[in-house]
Parts: sequence; C-alpha cells; structure tokens
Amino acid sequence: MNIYKNNKLLNIIKIIVAYIFLTNIVLAQEKNNTNSETLQSGALFPIAVVDMQKIVSQSLAAVKVREFIENKKKEFTDEIKKEEEALKIMQEELGSQRSILPPDEFSLLESNFRKRVENLQKMVAEKNQLLENILSNSVQVIQSAAIKIITEIGREKGLALTLDTSSVVIAANSINISKTVIELLNINLPEVDMDAIINKDK
Repeated sequence: MNIYKNNKLLNIIKIIVAYIFLTNIVLAQEKNNTNSETLQSGALFPIAVVDMQKIVSQSLAAVKVREFIENKKKEFTDEIKKEEEALKIMQEELGSQRSILPPDEFSLLESNFRKRVENLQKMVAEKNQLLENILSNSVQVIQSAAIKIITEIGREKGLALTLDTSSVVIAANSINISKTVIELLNINLPEVDMDAIINKDK
C-alpha cells in the first residue's frame, strides 16, 4: 500500500515538473516571437530626418535671395538718406524764415515739411515691410521645392516617416538626408524668381 502511494505521488511530481517545463518553453517561444515581430516591424518602418533650417539657409537659391535682399536694403537706405538730407535742409530754411515770413506763409511751409516727414516715415515702414515679404515669400518657395524633393526621396526609398531635426532629440547621421536634399534643390531650384516674388502682393 505504501509503495502504491509513493508511486502515485512520484507520478504527480513528474506531471507537475513536465507542466512547468512545457510552460517555460511556450513562454520562451512567445517572447522570441514578440522580439522577432518588433524587429520586423522596425525593419518595415524606415525613418529619415531632415534639417529644414539648414536646407533653406544653405541652398543656392537661399544664398541668392539674401544677396538680393542686401542689395535692396542698400538701395532703400540710399533713397531714405537722400530724403533725410533734403528734410534737414528744409528744416534749416524754416528756422531762418520763421521771423521774416508772414504767419500764413510760414504755416504753409511748415505744413508741407511735416507732410514730407510723415511721407518719409511711411516710406520707411513700407520698405521694411517689402523686405520682410520678399524674405517670407522666398522662403516659402524654397521650402515648397524642398518638400517636393523630400517626398520624392521618401517614395524612392520607401520611407514611412520623415521628421525635421528640430523635433528629434537624437538621430543617427546615416538617416539624415539633408545633404542630398540640398544637392537636388540646387539643381531643381538654383534661384528664386524675384520679380514674381515682388509682384506677388501687388
């Protein structure tokens, strides 16, 4: 009787051990499958990054836009300086004529002077706004061309996602396609049509 009980207990222990063993094997297989699926998922989800600020600032078109704006700024500065000098002379004349001209004539000259000062201030504001619009519209043109190139690269490489480096903490250089985008941008958009940019808001 004792032998029977001992054999029965031994069989139960064997069954428990076998169950634990099989359970560990199943769990290990499930873990391996999960890791495999994760790796496969990563392989099927290629990502690239681009530095849009670098692309816009270092492209050939951007360099030419900056040169254009600098030339325009110098042109506007010379124009404003001439008007300022004319107003200075006008102001000196007013000062010397205050005591010799009739009040109504002097008042008319003073009113004309103030109008020219106001016109100069208005002109300065308009010139500054024009320069801002030229820069903003030019950047939009360059960005639009860059995005088309990035889209095409993504289609060719089968990219699932392309991020701007400004929104990424760490990214390997191997997935940064900024240099390629700049090279293609220099070919596709060597310069911006500045006449079209200036006439855009007219």
